[in-house]
Amino acid sequence: MIVATDAAQWDQLYDAPLLDRLGPAQEEVIAHVAQVNAATGVAAQPTTTQVDAAFHADVRAAMAAMPASVQALLDGVLLGVRYARRLGSSAISDIVVSGEGVILGVVVALDVEAFEARTANAWATWKENTPFAPQPGYRLEAHIAAPGDDNRQRALQYLLLHEFGHVLAAGRGLLPEWWNGAQAMRGADDYRYLPLAWRITPERLVVPLPANDFPLRADIAYYQAPRLAASQMRDAYAQLQGANFATLYAATSMHEDFAESFASYVHAVMLRQPQCIRIFHDSTVLLQFDGYWEAGRSAAKRQLLESLLGS
Repeated sequence: MIVATDAAQWDQLYDAPLLDRLGPAQEEVIAHVAQVNAATGVAAQPTTTQVDAAFHADVRAAMAAMPASVQALLDGVLLGVRYARRLGSSAISDIVVSGEGVILGVVVALDVEAFEARTANAWATWKENTPFAPQPGYRLEAHIAAPGDDNRQRALQYLLLHEFGHVLAAGRGLLPEWWNGAQAMRGADDYRYLPLAWRITPERLVVPLPANDFPLRADIAYYQAPRLAASQMRDAYAQLQGANFATLYAATSMHEDFAESFASYVHAVMLRQPQCIRIFHDSTVLLQFDGYWEAGRSAAKRQLLESLLGS
């Protein structure tokens, strides 16, 4: 949770059109990320930054090309997309509150360094390799753009769709709010999305439904020191195929689950873009992971997203 120094300055951001709420990260955002990084052992030291006109245009175009229903849902809650460096991940999203605790909206901070020199497939491949320590002969390739569309704008669009999943989850009764403690959680069936994949234990922990858990899930860690070896890529994705998560990242928490489902659905179904993981040992394809939204295991999540987005 980010506490606004001047709530009026944040609130007036809504006066600008959605696509114009872009710019360097405010100092409150940087201070918040630095505090979270220090508390969680992340070494990255965030800073605000300006971007060149081409990067700014790519961010704006990525948002402009999103479905109208997505833009309409964002308009009253997204305070903006702000530019930063060394966040410790590709982006972060969090609520902004006044000094009195009134929620003003949600802001997204974007790590410019993650995208300056990466196309869509290069960025997705880098991200999806972060849970695995490299080993000779093993590699994972992620494809989220066709060859003629493999550019930075498409990478930014997918990342922003993920973050906008977090934005749109806030206050909609889909999940327990990420800024509240466990004591504020209601029963699992009081949330619209949570019981599709998760349950709440008597100890107030949120864990996957038994059919959704798998042996390697607890060791999946993105943007951190990897806990899995590259030789375990195939097993991780083979186990994932037995669960109802859209991506491996979705299996890490209920909030990442919704954000990944939202991003994947808009990207693959509404925008009709490719989404595929291939795992190789030397030149041999060990496993291909794709077609999630055509599989029966996605049905409940697809129905909810269709209702949310009017698609």
